Amino acid sequence: MKYEIMLGILFELLSKKCVKAKYLAEKFEVSVRSIHRYINCLEMAGVPLYTIRGNQGGFAIVDTYKFSSSFMTVKEFEQTINALNAINSSVPNKVLDSAINKLKSAVKNESSGLNIKSGNLIIDAGPWGDAVGYKSKLAVLQKSIEENKKLFIRYHDRNGDVTERLIEPHVIVFKQGLWYVYAYCDLRNEFRFFKTGRIEQATVTNETFIRQDLSKMDLPLDFWQENLDCIDVVMEIDKSIVSDVEEWLGIENVKLSNGKFIASVKLPHDKGLINKIMGYGGGIKVLEPQSLREEIKKCTEEIINNYK
Repeated sequence: MKYEIMLGILFELLSKKCVKAKYLAEKFEVSVRSIHRYINCLEMAGVPLYTIRGNQGGFAIVDTYKFSSSFMTVKEFEQTINALNAINSSVPNKVLDSAINKLKSAVKNESSGLNIKSGNLIIDAGPWGDAVGYKSKLAVLQKSIEENKKLFIRYHDRNGDVTERLIEPHVIVFKQGLWYVYAYCDLRNEFRFFKTGRIEQATVTNETFIRQDLSKMDLPLDFWQENLDCIDVVMEIDKSIVSDVEEWLGIENVKLSNGKFIASVKLPHDKGLINKIMGYGGGIKVLEPQSLREEIKKCTEEIINNYK
């Protein structure tokens, strides 16, 4: 474990200009004193480290220090390049494209004539249909983030309301098979997630903003639960639509019990839930809660009345 931590510290130093001991201690779940011991071990191993004093100080490694490309195996190079290619195919980025080419060059220089095998990871950002337009939208979001320029968007919310607003995009998030942008909204005066598929129009403006340094820990990634009232739902699923419901809820949430397919899951309680359930026709029968059963019955009666 000691050497794994030392290697992790070394990669942190190689990837950043300056790293604080407190940050390393929290990341690797050890004491600050232990971090100092690891730093001493790295110095004894010949790694050219130096200490930066002051409030913004920490440990740093000389800029001329680098690894040979042989520090990674050919298989590790292949997997890294293929993963980056998968991301770059959905969210094109010139810097990322340059990094991929450098990695390919490094491994080829070490292994003459090597061909990188195509990977087994493919990310297709677009929906069925106009995937090209969707990818262009992601490119606009990426451009706004890189240039620190506000984005004008026309946005459709879950209730069908359409608003026009300026946002300050900070990061693009891929969660549960969907793309989101986490941005400060000038209209609501707060940070929030915007589903990319609900953005009808996106235009980069000339108005700049100061981008905050956000990490994954800073993002409310359980936002769908926080922003909506959620209820525990139990449903009986007809065998003919089990595969469709598994794609919606996740296969782990649909179980076979006493010869019946039962789904038990927490879901956001809004009009969209009722529409989703009714979209399966008679294939789904809500067992619990009773309040949701009554809502669906009322909606069904309204549909029947429309056809009388």
